[in-house]
Amino acid sequence: MTALTIYQDALNLVSAAVLAGDFDAYADRIDLPYLIHTSNARLLVDSREALRPTFDALHDVLKSEGVTHYERVARAAEFVGQDRIEGWHHTHLIANGQSIKYPHVSRHAIVRRGRDWLFSEAHYQIKADRWPVTREMLLDQFGLAEARGDIE
Repeated sequence: MTALTIYQDALNLVSAAVLAGDFDAYADRIDLPYLIHTSNARLLVDSREALRPTFDALHDVLKSEGVTHYERVARAAEFVGQDRIEGWHHTHLIANGQSIKYPHVSRHAIVRRGRDWLFSEAHYQIKADRWPVTREMLLDQFGLAEARGDIE
């Protein structure tokens, strides 16, 4: 399998878990500690329990916005070590066939643990200087709060 295929498969598993609200399936795909880079901070998530609030906030935002397809499309990925892949992708939020937000770019690193590829590092274009990331931060990230008039 190519690095791009492995990266896309990992994205698909996590995206499906988030949209379905399946925290266990999501958390099983995260390698702890999980390093998250935002536009203004580096955050370290060191427990499964610490993943939960942001997972719930993201799932809630997607559902409240009527997202039917949370698709992250891998654009490039490469092996940077035998057990590490770094890649980048576009995230699409689609509600009943209509894009609700212009796609945004994110980067991740995944690592092989046994047979599984797990997310170990993320780079998001979001302003967040603390964990957990809140619903309000996510609405702002996706540009949904402005569209609905929730922020000025």
